Amino acid sequence: MYVWAATITGPSGTPYEGGVFNLRIIFPPHFPWKPPKVHFRTPIFHPNVSDHGNIFHPMLIPNMWRIATSVAQMLLHPLVAEGDIVREEVAEGDVVREEVSVMYRKDRTSYEELARSFTRIHAMDG
Repeated sequence: MYVWAATITGPSGTPYEGGVFNLRIIFPPHFPWKPPKVHFRTPIFHPNVSDHGNIFHPMLIPNMWRIATSVAQMLLHPLVAEGDIVREEVAEGDVVREEVSVMYRKDRTSYEELARSFTRIHAMDG
């Protein structure tokens, strides 16, 4: 009841297109007053997702969490599913993987190649 599995597909027009990404959502006993922990089980190359799949996003930080936030809203948030997974507003300091964030900002072509490669290897059949 406190641990959910979720699956999202990579949005078209992004390096994640065609990928199927599995996530785990762990709800604390005090949910909805405390945010759930959400992490990718499928490896993904993204500045806001650690090598272990942990997601950094203000929506999931305890002092930023809003009890009215639904699971659907979490999964539809730009970080995870709606539109580009990576948005232009990826801000300095709002990252788990600074080196990936720097690549995203300064060498978008290499970033997208690596993200596509990760997606092909880890999130696509065949």
